[in-house]
Amino acid sequence: MLQLLYVSGASRPMSDADIEDILTTSKRNNRQAGITGMLLWAEGIFIQVLEGEVGKVKALARRIEADSRHRNFMVLLEKFSEQRLFADWSMGFKKLEKTNEADANLFEISHAALSERIGDHDGGLFLDAIVAFSRDFLPSPAQGPERPRHERR
Repeated sequence: MLQLLYVSGASRPMSDADIEDILTTSKRNNRQAGITGMLLWAEGIFIQVLEGEVGKVKALARRIEADSRHRNFMVLLEKFSEQRLFADWSMGFKKLEKTNEADANLFEISHAALSERIGDHDGGLFLDAIVAFSRDFLPSPAQGPERPRHERR
């Protein structure tokens, strides 16, 4: 299975409704394709991990890159894994807030990624940062699978 991490900038201002539309479509399409992942939205920046069958993940990445809502699309990391990081989510989501200290650290990393155009030479540090950041969404083994707060209805 492929895990792909990308960063891109929004090509225009995005409202909460725009983001909700993206999430609704992504969840439906990802379930059908067997793709899971996590999307972080950071004031005009998309940070996303996609995981699934190699061909399907790469095809989705090409569609995202061609999507007019994205600019400066950049794959930061592609790695193979036998285990999904976000197995229970067709698309987990978190909106980062600059005023939250933990979120502010990821803002700095994501802005640096776009401005410096880093590649996968970071040894997976960026992916590790996203996984560590999203720990508040991931259930402990004792809790079992749970939907993240943003997917609960």
